[in-house]
Amino acid sequence: MLRSRGPITSISSSILCCIVLVSASVDDAVTKSVNDQELKTQKEVSLEISSSQDSQGIEAGSTPSLTCKLSEPGRVWWTANGKNLTTIKDSDLGGRLDIRKASRNDTGEYICMAQTAKGLYLQKSINIRVIEPGKVDTGENTSARVETAATLTCHFHGYPLSNFSWSKNDDDNNEHLTDLMSVANVSENDVALTLEFKSLTRKDNGTYECRAYDYNGPVSGYRHLFVIDVPQVNIDFIKAVGAGSIYLNWTVNDGNKPIKKYFIRHMKNGTNQWQYYPEQIGGGNLSYVLKGFEKSTAYQIGIRATNEIGDSHSGISPQWIRTLEKDPVFVPTVHVNGVTVNSITIAWAPPPPDLQEHVHYYNLMATYGDQKRETVYLAQTRELYAFPDLEPATTYKFKISACSEYTRKCGNWSKEVNGTTLDGAASAPQNLSVTCRFDNISNTGFVSVTWAPPARPNGVITRYEIELHGIAHYRNDMGRLDIDRWTRQGGNVKPELFGKTFDKVPSNTNYTARIYAMTRQRTPGKDSTGNCTMPVTIPDKDSLNMRTWRKVESEGKHFFKLYLPRISERNGPICCYRIFMVKLAQQSTVADLPSPEKIDVYSYRYAHATESSAAYIAEAFDSDRLVSEIILGDGESANTSSACDRCIGLRPRALPPSLNLVPEMPLPTFVNNGTVPTGATVATPSTMPVPLSTIATTVTDTTTAATATATTAGTVLPSQPGSSGPLTATMTTTTFATPTTVNDEGTTGSVARRRREDASVPNMVPVEELSPYSPQDGFLAEGYNYTGFIEVIVFGQEEGQLLAAYSSYFNPLFGGFDSEDTVVEELTMFSVIMQIFIVLILVIVILLIALCVLYRYTKRAQQRGEEIITLRNSFRSLRGRHQLVTVSPPDMTPIQKSDLLQSYIERHRDSDYGFQQEFELLPDRFADRTTRASEARENLYKNRYPDIKCYDQTRVRLAQIDGICGSDYINANFVLGYKERKKFICAQGPMENTVCDYWRMIWEQHLELVLMLTNLEEYSKTKCAKYWPDKGETNSFGDITVEHVRERPYSDYVVRELKMTRTGERDSRTIIQYHFLVWKDFIAPEHPHAILRFIKRVNEAYSLEKGPILVHCSAGVGRTGTLVALDSLLQQLAEEGQVSIFNTVCDLRHQRNFLVQSLKQYIFIYRALMEMAQYGDTEIPVHQLKETVERLRQRDNGKEKCRMEEEYDRISSVLEDRKSFSVGGGDENRLKNRSELVIPYDRNRVILTPVPGREHSTYINASFIEGYDNSESFVITQDPLDTTIADFWRMILEQCVSTIVMLSDLSDGPRKCPRYWPDDESVYDHVKVRYIQSESCPYYTRRELCVSNTKTDESIVVTQYQYHGWPTVEGEVPEVTRGLIELVDQTLATDNETSGPLIVHCNCGSDRSSMFVALSILIQQLRTEKRVDIFTTTKKLRSQRHGMINSFAQYEFLHRAIVNYSDLHNLADEEAVS
Repeated sequence: MLRSRGPITSISSSILCCIVLVSASVDDAVTKSVNDQELKTQKEVSLEISSSQDSQGIEAGSTPSLTCKLSEPGRVWWTANGKNLTTIKDSDLGGRLDIRKASRNDTGEYICMAQTAKGLYLQKSINIRVIEPGKVDTGENTSARVETAATLTCHFHGYPLSNFSWSKNDDDNNEHLTDLMSVANVSENDVALTLEFKSLTRKDNGTYECRAYDYNGPVSGYRHLFVIDVPQVNIDFIKAVGAGSIYLNWTVNDGNKPIKKYFIRHMKNGTNQWQYYPEQIGGGNLSYVLKGFEKSTAYQIGIRATNEIGDSHSGISPQWIRTLEKDPVFVPTVHVNGVTVNSITIAWAPPPPDLQEHVHYYNLMATYGDQKRETVYLAQTRELYAFPDLEPATTYKFKISACSEYTRKCGNWSKEVNGTTLDGAASAPQNLSVTCRFDNISNTGFVSVTWAPPARPNGVITRYEIELHGIAHYRNDMGRLDIDRWTRQGGNVKPELFGKTFDKVPSNTNYTARIYAMTRQRTPGKDSTGNCTMPVTIPDKDSLNMRTWRKVESEGKHFFKLYLPRISERNGPICCYRIFMVKLAQQSTVADLPSPEKIDVYSYRYAHATESSAAYIAEAFDSDRLVSEIILGDGESANTSSACDRCIGLRPRALPPSLNLVPEMPLPTFVNNGTVPTGATVATPSTMPVPLSTIATTVTDTTTAATATATTAGTVLPSQPGSSGPLTATMTTTTFATPTTVNDEGTTGSVARRRREDASVPNMVPVEELSPYSPQDGFLAEGYNYTGFIEVIVFGQEEGQLLAAYSSYFNPLFGGFDSEDTVVEELTMFSVIMQIFIVLILVIVILLIALCVLYRYTKRAQQRGEEIITLRNSFRSLRGRHQLVTVSPPDMTPIQKSDLLQSYIERHRDSDYGFQQEFELLPDRFADRTTRASEARENLYKNRYPDIKCYDQTRVRLAQIDGICGSDYINANFVLGYKERKKFICAQGPMENTVCDYWRMIWEQHLELVLMLTNLEEYSKTKCAKYWPDKGETNSFGDITVEHVRERPYSDYVVRELKMTRTGERDSRTIIQYHFLVWKDFIAPEHPHAILRFIKRVNEAYSLEKGPILVHCSAGVGRTGTLVALDSLLQQLAEEGQVSIFNTVCDLRHQRNFLVQSLKQYIFIYRALMEMAQYGDTEIPVHQLKETVERLRQRDNGKEKCRMEEEYDRISSVLEDRKSFSVGGGDENRLKNRSELVIPYDRNRVILTPVPGREHSTYINASFIEGYDNSESFVITQDPLDTTIADFWRMILEQCVSTIVMLSDLSDGPRKCPRYWPDDESVYDHVKVRYIQSESCPYYTRRELCVSNTKTDESIVVTQYQYHGWPTVEGEVPEVTRGLIELVDQTLATDNETSGPLIVHCNCGSDRSSMFVALSILIQQLRTEKRVDIFTTTKKLRSQRHGMINSFAQYEFLHRAIVNYSDLHNLADEEAVS
């Protein structure tokens, strides 16, 4: 409040007041602005304090850090107790305080001070408390005698400490200890906790826990209190064990001092007098057999113990025990109950009832020579024991004695019995020798195999089995690298024979012979393998003669065009192709010529100078540069023979016996008037060529600008037969002018002429310098016929060796003009353009005519009200996909059941040409069928696909709703099955806007079975709306309510039970939906058995009372039509023994358009029927399993093999398309495979993630295998090699594998598997494997390993099961199935909890692994479906990887194992009850 200090007038006062008020307002505004700015600054600037440990629990001895951070640049420092502390500057924004070796004295408040760059001061504080972790010192155990005092003390060190207590471990109620407890604070951080007993009793003996709580939780220690007293002894059990013996058993409390001895006394009944047993019994006993009593007399027994404190009270048994009348004696009677290869089971009669309580175990002994095996067997309900690990085909002696646990003695041995083990697997044959030999005369290869008997036959050898496998790498007739695998079984070789020869085996092949002995038990022995290589040979004649040639003319010149296909190099690598031309003499034919390999070969000049028949080399091609069309006689050579130069040489050298090449030289001649080819040097001889040594020439060299003529003086030649004297030869040589050159001697002349002249003088150039092999393709001579032949040069087996092969002569062609034979080839650009232009005009004219005809037809059809063929459908027909309406399909002859296989093979040839041709004859539409309802405007949106329409004549009509136009329409047709016994409704999959119509149709047509053949989504496209509710839920569709009652999944399909009710209706109806899951649109399943089994299940549920069967996929034509067609044809096949596939599909298409939509689906129908005709129904219900397997083991009359063997043979002959394995078979991955016979197919191999900088790092010999649910549940792989262990663990990590099944041997041998897991820890590339633990089980060892990715720190725990029950003999299967069954059960239970595949591996990843996977699938099938199909499971497995279930023994094991599994789990009884 402002006041005036002097007298002022009222006016002045008023003015002054105004001024003051204005000033005050200004001051207030300035003050408010400053305050706001400061407030804003305070809000923007802040301090943050953080601690490296909990501020209220900093551990003593540690070095905690307090960090203070300012929100803007400035200075920060720490203070405590008014003093500045050493502050470490972290940055411009903060400072850190380190409290080194914190102690209790450091507890308190710490203040962070800060000053900003603008001078603003801030501070913030933090309180810390330093604690000491608690620990306890219990001291030594305490011992004290009963009724004396004792004290237990625990010293706790730490701060803060609280909640002290004592407890006894074996006592739940410890409240009474509270009164005995005391707490004494020795110092601030040292507390003594005592428990004081004033008078000890026996119950105070025990272990006590002292406990306190520090800042982090409880801290405890244990003290043992031993109360010392005299012993306490009680008799637990007493029994008479003989005529004068009594067994006594007792328990004792030793009073915490060792028992020195026991005193036993007894009293005979009726005497009332105790007598001490004369023998002293040591303190270590708790049972004893007392002897010396009278027989059949009652006694009472007492016992007393003593220790260093004193004697116990005497424990007396309240019962009287009567000794026996006589000693119990039992000698078992033994007999052999069963034998196997390595075991003999003995059995014996049980003891009589009065002696059973005295026999507790048996001592069993088996002897053979000096060998003795003894074992103890507990007395059980079954008196049966199998001696394992015996030698095969060996006689053992067995005896047994009964023993008592009371007396620790055994009775007399039984009488010995003999048992002989069965024949086992023989050891490998010795001294195996494999020799390859090729006979060039018969053109046949032979492989001879000899051997010596095995060192250990292990029985009587009945025969030897020999297999010969060959593999060849070569270029095929397409020039591509190919692999040919060749196998032949040697059959049965009598045991007295020790040799076998295979004939007619291909050449150029590496062969491996495998031989093993078979004993009487038909068990394959260990095998011996040997190798040899069949030498290369020349191609066969048929390949050499696959060529044609013809004469052509171009621009007035004649030449020959030769079509020469590449020859397969299966017999040996080809170096060079040479083409020889032969000019035939006048009036001469091919018959006058010697064979091609014996004909003399000359130069082109000589061949065209002589009038005799003469051959010359026209062309030569390397194998890599061969062209299929070769022009001969055009004066140009291909010059692509660099390899030919290397393997033949341009100069003569040693070759295999082949052509006689005569060196080129000027020839003696008589002048004649023959036609000379242009540009050629001509010498016309009157006689045969003269050897070089007899020719002397004189050369005259003349150089001119135009033509040079050289005349060589004749020499005297030897007289020809029939001549009167010597002949004088004169040669005239005509050449074209050539450039003049200067030679080394300074003279000039023609280079070409000089070379020819030099070649004509034998004394100047050695024969080795001549060029008789150089090809020259000159022009053809007019007036002569020509023939020719092909020479192929093959590299021999040895270095430098070459083999030659020759074709037969070509058909003769005339070299001059011949109007009848010449093919004119005008190759000018103008002629080509004219031909194209004419073709285009013709195509346009044909299209115009077709459009006119179509227009007139459409107009007439509209007038008659018929269905119209649109332009779109016309072009669709012209593409060949479907037939026109006007074409009636042919009526094809039915196919007999026995002819189905051959019919399938014939149509499958040439890329399914037969199927394609037959499928294109199927009609698209019919003149008596219309689709007006589908094309109505109000119904267009109800069709999923615009070209899939309903025939009006067969469509399903719904009840019309309130006169709404189109409310009676749904895209569905009635379709009749075989002989109209079954009616189907084929429909499209419902859309979101037609689901209610769908349920109306089901209700109105009284349907009970719905077959769904599509998934809701395929290829990322919606294929069908979900028209049923989720499990346990209820949905309404219009006035219809649908409840999902239950569902049950199977391998390929799901069965759902739905209940539907309708508003206004009392009754509810049950709908069963069969949903097939593994059939994608437009294609067909790879294996027919799944859909065949599905049809069988539906027919089992169908009856006429259930009304039509509703079948739908997405469009309702492709998969739907295929299933309906198969159902009808299967019934026809069963009843008539024949099928009319084409006619049936035509009939179905007459009821709904496009049923069986694609070629693949049409082929699938054939394949499914073919397999049904060939193999039949191989499914076995569980209640018939045992009797069916027994029936399969029987032989039909007159047959050597049982039915099961015949069934396996049918599997081996299954028709399968060839699958590629190019990646695993490539050279770059060959060393990663254990066997070239087991390589993963490309389509299902495991692909690893590429490793940067390492080529071919994606390959591992492993295959995905489909499990019971058709997912990739398994991976079968070979045992890792030392070089592929890292790849193995990469696969484990990348595939998220949690279970490994190892069926391999770690012992030395050909099948040895390296130990690929560590004892502690190992790193493979970026994968770290750490051993966790292991457990030994009866049949397998279980290990746990931790597998980590060192790059991402991700890890998984992998469980490995190593099975021990597999015989070490190659090819042998386990005798007992129980072990493998238990392993399958264990892995299936574990695998259900994981998402990755289960990895199974054995030596090559074939036989053992396939048996395990097959058994896993069969067990799941048996448990889920209560039926099993061993045949189909085996067939499917064999199509996924080489070497799967590759012997009958393995196939028989699966039958035996699945029967045992059914018996073990009583599945047949469960099925009978259900």
